[in-house]
Amino acid sequence: MPSESSKEALEQIMKALKDDNVNMIGPYGMGGVGKTTLVKEVGRRAKELQLFPEVLMPTVSRNPNVTDIQDQMADKLRLDIKENSREGRADRLRHRLKEVEKMLIILDDVWKNIDLKEIWIPFGDYHRGCKILLTTCPPGICSSMECQQKVFLRVLSKDEALVLFRINAGYT
Repeated sequence: MPSESSKEALEQIMKALKDDNVNMIGPYGMGGVGKTTLVKEVGRRAKELQLFPEVLMPTVSRNPNVTDIQDQMADKLRLDIKENSREGRADRLRHRLKEVEKMLIILDDVWKNIDLKEIWIPFGDYHRGCKILLTTCPPGICSSMECQQKVFLRVLSKDEALVLFRINAGYT
């Protein structure tokens, strides 16, 4: 995590993951500021620190496809979903997710509100052990999806951008 903004955001998110009153966290900021890299690191650390035995990270994208999201989650859980209907698929996923006491679900690249019930992502009082982390560009998504914690990632400074460029280019 080369930037100060990323380091601060990582600390805020890790703290929120440990807070029982927070079950949805929304890192947001312009495209390219490192949201995906940040949440991958959060997932890695959360698993390493044994905060969550399961970390799922389906990509949502501009035009969310419920079936694709369900398939990505099922693959991670090693669950074979044969049902064709959204409801049947969601029900099968729900039964499997209820078996997991604690989990972190990272929804990357959310561009508009998504119905978590339709996908069957447990949240709130229904599954207190589930935390949701969603990345987005528009800050309004965090509000409309009812994130209790919003985390802004600012644009990199010139020096931070140069460090990141050198790392990605293979220079140290």
